[in-house]
Amino acid sequence: MDINEVKKIVTDTAASAGKKVGEVANKTKIKFALANLQSDLDELYEKLGKLHYDAISTGVNNGTKESAVITKIDSIKSDMEVLKAEVGVFPKAGKVCSECGKSIPKSSAFCPYCGKEIDS
Repeated sequence: MDINEVKKIVTDTAASAGKKVGEVANKTKIKFALANLQSDLDELYEKLGKLHYDAISTGVNNGTKESAVITKIDSIKSDMEVLKAEVGVFPKAGKVCSECGKSIPKSSAFCPYCGKEIDS
């Protein structure tokens, strides 16, 4: 083995290690963002519960306020799904639909969300 072959092996190894470190750092950032979004989601669920409780106990209609909170919840949940797909965090259940990106059970022949046939 000559020096050029050794240099190539070392360069390739360093590039591969650098890529892996970058992937780990990116996944860590995404997981941190997911944790922050989950915290925001928990706060919104609490706020929605309080609004609903207040509406029932006082008889005051909080429908508009509740709808606004629900819209925020849906937006955060959507953002979380995108991040989960990006980092590859899926429930134990199994597969990911190539059409809509949602996690589906391993045994699914079709996506229960969009209806796409799942390749085995």
